[in-house]
Amino acid sequence: MKKWILSAALLLMASAAAFANNAVAEQIKQHAPQKVTCQFEQQKFLKGMAKPVVSSGKLYYQDGNMAMWYTQPAGDYLIINPSQFVMQTRGKKRELNIKAGSAFLTLKNTLVMCMQGNIQGIATENGATLTYANNGGHEFTLTKELKKGERGYAKIVLLYDAKTYLITSMTLVEANDNYTVYTMKDANTTANIDGNLFKVPVK
Repeated sequence: MKKWILSAALLLMASAAAFANNAVAEQIKQHAPQKVTCQFEQQKFLKGMAKPVVSSGKLYYQDGNMAMWYTQPAGDYLIINPSQFVMQTRGKKRELNIKAGSAFLTLKNTLVMCMQGNIQGIATENGATLTYANNGGHEFTLTKELKKGERGYAKIVLLYDAKTYLITSMTLVEANDNYTVYTMKDANTTANIDGNLFKVPVK
């Protein structure tokens, strides 16, 4: 009898926590801006390297389009629009495969939904388990046990500002424990954004 009561209490606590987490996630989604401009810093932590590889630039998001234009290193970019997912690194441009079922389509959708504050959508897209913590902001951790050879991220950690509900950091952890941390600051949700920023340069 005592075991049954304990099990029932734990189930109720888990259900209450899940309800609260969903409520916070829904608030973030409802407060998501239609557009945002911010500064970002990217830190890549790779095995065997004592210090992270640091990059920075400006991020633009508007109506499902996203662009990251790097000032360090200058000339690098990441562009997402409805039909493209393109990256340029050290002068080399890559148009990524976003056909249905591809890992890059999942990444494209994940990045866009991070800006949209669609936490539940990210969990569904990645087949991940979602947990929440109030950790200097609204922190969501998504975890997935990757199969051997499966591409994707074993963990995604998203932090949203407690007052503005804007995303302030994103951590992407690979299966080999290499990880990348993006930190966003100085967000502006009212400035006009040039639509050409979401177009891939011809050259």
